[in-house]
Amino acid sequence: MKRLFLFLIGILFISIPISVGAQSRPSNVAKEDSTLQALKIKLKNLNRRLQKLEEKQQKAELQRLLQEAETAAVQKPKALPKTKVFRGGQRALQAINPEMSVTGDFLSHYIFESPHHYGDERSGSNFRVLGIHFRSDLDPFSYTKIAVEIHPESAELGEAYAVWSGEIPGVSFTAGKFRQQFGVVNRWHAHSLDQIFFPLAIQELFGEEGLNQTGFSMDWDVPRISPVTQYLTLQLTNGQNDNLFSGKFYSAPALLGHLKNYYDLTRNAYIELGLTGMIGQNHAANFDSLHPSLFKNVDSAPGHQTLVGGADFTYFWEPVNRAHYKNFLWRTEVYYVKKNLPQQKELTALGGYSYIQRKLSERWVVGLRGDWTQPFQLDNSGKSIYQIVPYVTWWQSHWVRMRFEFQHRNGTGFNKAQNRAWLQITWAAGPHKHERY
Repeated sequence: MKRLFLFLIGILFISIPISVGAQSRPSNVAKEDSTLQALKIKLKNLNRRLQKLEEKQQKAELQRLLQEAETAAVQKPKALPKTKVFRGGQRALQAINPEMSVTGDFLSHYIFESPHHYGDERSGSNFRVLGIHFRSDLDPFSYTKIAVEIHPESAELGEAYAVWSGEIPGVSFTAGKFRQQFGVVNRWHAHSLDQIFFPLAIQELFGEEGLNQTGFSMDWDVPRISPVTQYLTLQLTNGQNDNLFSGKFYSAPALLGHLKNYYDLTRNAYIELGLTGMIGQNHAANFDSLHPSLFKNVDSAPGHQTLVGGADFTYFWEPVNRAHYKNFLWRTEVYYVKKNLPQQKELTALGGYSYIQRKLSERWVVGLRGDWTQPFQLDNSGKSIYQIVPYVTWWQSHWVRMRFEFQHRNGTGFNKAQNRAWLQITWAAGPHKHERY
C-alpha cells in the first residue's frame, strides 16, 4: 500500500505541470497572433502614406519643370562671353599653293622598212613631252587647270582655263584655252590615251594635236525626263585650227555643240551616244599659206564656211566589285568635214575609228583599233588611208605604265605598207596621275 501511495503521488506531481502548460499555451499564442496582426496593419498604413508622398513629389517635380520650360521660352538666352582667338597662318600658306603634277612620256620605236637609220623618220627613241599640270581652287565658286607641255626643242601652253560651277544648278562655265569636246577622244591629253597616238582620222582631219582652241564653254546637265541622261556642251572659240578654219590669219568665231546621251543597260554595263556639230569660217589667206600652189592672186577678203559633224558610240562593261580586275570597252567615232574654198571649190572628207579593249587583270590590258579616213585634200574621191593598231598595256603601278603597240598603215598613194613597233613608258608624280584632261 505504501508503494502504491507513493506511485500515485508521483503521477500527480507530473500531471500538474503538464496540465498547467497545456492551459497556459493558448493564451500565449493568442497574444502573438494579435501582435502580428497589428504590425501588418501598421505596415500597410505606412505603404499607403509612402505612395501618397511619392505621388505628391512627382507632381511637384513635373510642375517645376513646366514652369522652367515656360520661363526659358520667354526669356532670351544669355550671350556667352566671347573669347578672342589668335591665329597665325604662316604654316598654312602652302594650302593656297596649286596642286602640281608632272607627267613624263617616253617613246621608242622601230621601223621595219629599210632604210630606217637616218632621215627625219628613223628608228630610235625620243622624249615626246614632259607635262606639268596645275590645279587650284580659286574660291568656293571656281577653280583653274593649267597644262604646260615641254618638248625637247620647245615648250608650249597646252591648256589654261577657269571653271565656274554652282551659280546655276546643273550648269558650269569655262573660259580659256582648252581641248574641245568634239566626240570623246579629242578632249583627252595625248599621254592619257588608250593608245599611243590620236586616231588617224583626228590627225588627218583636225591636225596632229586635234582641236585645241581658245574661247568659252558651257556645260549643262539636262534635267532627266527619261531613262536617258543627257549632257549638253556649247563652245564658242576662235577659229584657230589650220585645217578646218582660218588659223592665225583670220580670227572668225567657231561654234560647237555636243550632246551626250547616257543609258544604263544593267548594273554592270552602260552605253553612250554622242552627236557633235561645228560651224566656222575659213579664210583664203590661210589656205593660200598652206597650199600656195593651188591658189594664187586670190582676193583674201571673203570668208568661207566650214561645217564639221561627228557621232560617237561607247559600250562599257565592268562587273560590280571586280572593276580592278576586268572590264570591256568598245568605242567608235566618225567625222565628216565640208569646207568651202575660194573659186567655188569644196573639200569634203570622211573618217573614223573603232577599237575594242579588254582588261585581263589588275595590271594587263589588251586592245585593237582600226582607223580609216580620206586624205584631207581636194579631189580625194576614191582615196583612203587605213591603219590597224594592236596594243598591250602593263601597269606597273598607278604611277608607272608601259605599252607596246604595233602599227600597220596602208592606203591609196602608198608605195608599200608602213609597219612600226612602238614602246611607250609614261610616269606621273603628284595628285593627278595620268589625268585625261
